[in-house]
Amino acid sequence: MPTDVQHLRFQEPSHTDRVYSPDILPRLQSLLADLADIDLTYEKAHTAIERGLGEESLRRRTIAQLWQDHQDRRAPYVAALEELQAQVRDCFE
Repeated sequence: MPTDVQHLRFQEPSHTDRVYSPDILPRLQSLLADLADIDLTYEKAHTAIERGLGEESLRRRTIAQLWQDHQDRRAPYVAALEELQAQVRDCFE
């Protein structure tokens, strides 16, 4: 029974083998972290308003404004994520 086994060696991909730019992953991580911070801030404020005392209609208006402000703060980050997604998609076409 033969005992001579050859294994393929793992080779690190060269920089020329990259499919997409190496700066995409750090940018993606940064954008997602920023969005998580924005969402956490919104959730904390929303919870504080919900638990607050006062007139229900005022709380509802405040929450509606908070939601709009939240969407406005998220918009540039979401747009940047969409641009990044297009860059990655272009690499595979």
